[in-house]
Amino acid sequence: SSSSSSSSSSSSSPSSSLLNASLLSGMKKAAEDRPLPQPAERGGGTKKLEDEERGSRESLSKILSRDSKMFSRETTAIVVLACKRENYLRQTMGSLLNLKGIEEYKVFISQDGSDAKVRMYAKDLESSKPFIKFVVNDLRQDHRSKGDQATMHYIADHYKFVLKTVFETEKNINHAILIEEDMVMAPDALAYFEATAPLLDSDATLMCVSSWNDNAYMHMDMDEKTLHRTDFFPGLGWMLRKELWMDELRHKWPMHSWDHWMRVDEQAKGRDCIIPEVPRNHNIGSTGATVSNYDYEQRLSKIAVATSPHVDYGDLSYLLHDRYQAWMTAQLAAARPVGPHQILSIVPDGSQQTLRVGYVREEWSKLARGLGAYPSNWPRVSFKRVSIVKRNRKTIFLYDRRLSPLTPEQEKLVPPPSFKASAAPQGVSCLDHCKRNGMICDMQQFDFINNCKSLSSHFSCFPHGCGYEVGEDIPVFVSDTRHPTFGYCLITDVIPKCEAKHQSTSRLCPCVS
Repeated sequence: SSSSSSSSSSSSSPSSSLLNASLLSGMKKAAEDRPLPQPAERGGGTKKLEDEERGSRESLSKILSRDSKMFSRETTAIVVLACKRENYLRQTMGSLLNLKGIEEYKVFISQDGSDAKVRMYAKDLESSKPFIKFVVNDLRQDHRSKGDQATMHYIADHYKFVLKTVFETEKNINHAILIEEDMVMAPDALAYFEATAPLLDSDATLMCVSSWNDNAYMHMDMDEKTLHRTDFFPGLGWMLRKELWMDELRHKWPMHSWDHWMRVDEQAKGRDCIIPEVPRNHNIGSTGATVSNYDYEQRLSKIAVATSPHVDYGDLSYLLHDRYQAWMTAQLAAARPVGPHQILSIVPDGSQQTLRVGYVREEWSKLARGLGAYPSNWPRVSFKRVSIVKRNRKTIFLYDRRLSPLTPEQEKLVPPPSFKASAAPQGVSCLDHCKRNGMICDMQQFDFINNCKSLSSHFSCFPHGCGYEVGEDIPVFVSDTRHPTFGYCLITDVIPKCEAKHQSTSRLCPCVS
């Protein structure tokens, strides 16, 4: 089970008007005053790393002085997205209303659909709590013709309505924290968002702060005080700034699968999210639109949740991009290299070790399952394609040898000299397209072109830009003008196959001589 080494702090909290100023000042002063770690503290660091850390320290003042609308409770909306699970909504709202300072926020309950019990409960709360407002999704469309994809369309519509409501209809909202009706919040959830808000406000390389961690299984070694960066958008209880919606997302919000769409490089733009090592919400949705009871019991029910009411996070400047990357680089340099097959045969012996494992994506699911992490198609918690698993006193860094820029130089995998990314005609497989050009399709090279940048260099990706879909025939451009998603470039998280094809799409193919 998870363990916490966090220390208690005073239950009193600073006024929201002083919250960011005091935290930013503390972060800035600590970073400026703190001496660079000595090599022994960093596991044998190099001069290059010292220079990186020195540069990070010297530029920190500039980063923290980024012109922005700073976080305050009074200008932050907390939105609970609800549909028809009134019993879950009651538990989630109960956990929120128990949090210290909640009455200083603007709390919304947004209902999608017309469930009478949800509506009645939300209206009762609205009439009894002056800081709670009940709204109903008026952007809901009829998606019944979409079949088993209808749910994903309804959810995307609801999120669009919520973001439009808080950032466009409502006045003086600069930040929003979005949670769903089946997310019971941890005792220090608000304190967590308040502690990390200065980072989100000040570091342009951040896109969000999330209260969730997909790899926080109870069998892992965890610390409630420790936070990380991830380049995989986590969702599930997350905070964003108004600028992200107004300047970027609202102009191209997807029709479905909004969370996967947020992970596409065209939206992420190389930015990360802050996540806790131990989640600040507990998913109680054993039944729901996208999760079966079996899935819940196998995975979500086994995710830990923080229990400490007060956590002293200390100086969080280690989460600034350059510092965090320098730390990760040092850890990889100091770790003992182990192969992906060898790591699965290591018998727990109680010794404390730091290990590193290079892998290719075809090996990830088996590797993750064997180590007790989330066995997805690609890592759901990673920074620069490096994931961390802490179990049985072993800290294991797992890095994608094709895609992680932090891969040790001698282990990096790159495309062969004869590699060529080539656009196939509509409806033609990569197997046939490469063959017609006197080449062969090399399935191992798909990872290098399964991204928006590669697609946009071969297709117009007009008018919709880049999105996400599941399919072995992806990456593709939807070139059939009669298809509902015409004009989209699509990437996927499944492993593409050379022989796959679709009558409405044009594939991007990895051809080699």
